[in-house]
Parts: sequence; structure tokens; C-alpha cells
Amino acid sequence: QEAAIGSAGAGETLGGDFTLQSSKGPVSLEDFRGQVVLLYFGFVNCPEVCPASMAVYRRALEQLTAAEREQVQPLLVTIDPERDSLAEIDAFVDYFNSNIIGLSGELADIKTVAAQYGAFFEKADAEDSELAYVFDHVSRYYVIDQNGVLVDAMRHSTTAKELRARIR
Repeated sequence: QEAAIGSAGAGETLGGDFTLQSSKGPVSLEDFRGQVVLLYFGFVNCPEVCPASMAVYRRALEQLTAAEREQVQPLLVTIDPERDSLAEIDAFVDYFNSNIIGLSGELADIKTVAAQYGAFFEKADAEDSELAYVFDHVSRYYVIDQNGVLVDAMRHSTTAKELRARIR
């Protein structure tokens, strides 16, 4: 059962600051105060879900005005740091939108950030694939306000129009 925003259980609130690595160095959520942050947990070799989610990111961002886009920072945190190099993450996100920042780090650190946001992922065998493994993972768009507060975790079926409206 998934926790509601602001009620992670035992009085804890979902969200919070974190620092992970980009190809240009450390990136913290705190770096984006004053902007709306979109956070997504995924991986480069994801066969369907992550590319579809990144396409929604792209369409939602395209539907914003140029001034609005300047106030939004989309992030992708890899859940597969073993396979996803920072260069591969950058190539993946740049395909969808050059403003998306790809993040990685030690698996333990990524698990900590995922837990902060109530995101779930685990390695799964990929018997019918060329890949040795894939991930079962939650597919949500985490919307974080200008003060660094998580305000929504939008489901995978969210449309670009719905995401754009929530960003606004």
C-alpha cells in the first residue's frame, strides 16, 4: 500500500533534500530553490515505462511558455547505477529534453532518496530479454515546489496536459 503525500507513516513526511551526482558534479535538491522540480526514478535500459514517462516529461515541458520552462527543473535518478554511466544517462535524457538532469550515485544513496519519496524498485530477472535483468519500479512524477516540498506524486498514466497543469 502506497503512502499518501505528507503521510509516510509514523509521522514522517515524504520528500526532502538529497545530493546525488550528475556528469557535471554533485547536484542537490536545494540547488533548485525557487523552481518547480520534477523528479523521476528510472533507468536507461528500461524497455517501455521510462521512455514513455520521459516522453510525457518532454510534451509537458513543450506545452509550457519559455518563461515557465525557466522555472522548472526536471530530474531523472537512475535506479541502475551498476549499468547506467553518467554519460549514458545524459544521452538518454538529452534525447527527450536537454534540460533534464540525469543523476546517479552509490546504490545505497539512491535507495535512501527513493525511500524518502516513497518510491519502490527492485531488480528482476529478464528471462525473455537480452538484458540480464530489469527493474520492477514505481513510475511516478514527483512534483516538488519552489521551497523543496513534495506536493504531488502523479501516477504513470498522467498525461502531459495533467503534468503541465500541476507544474503551473
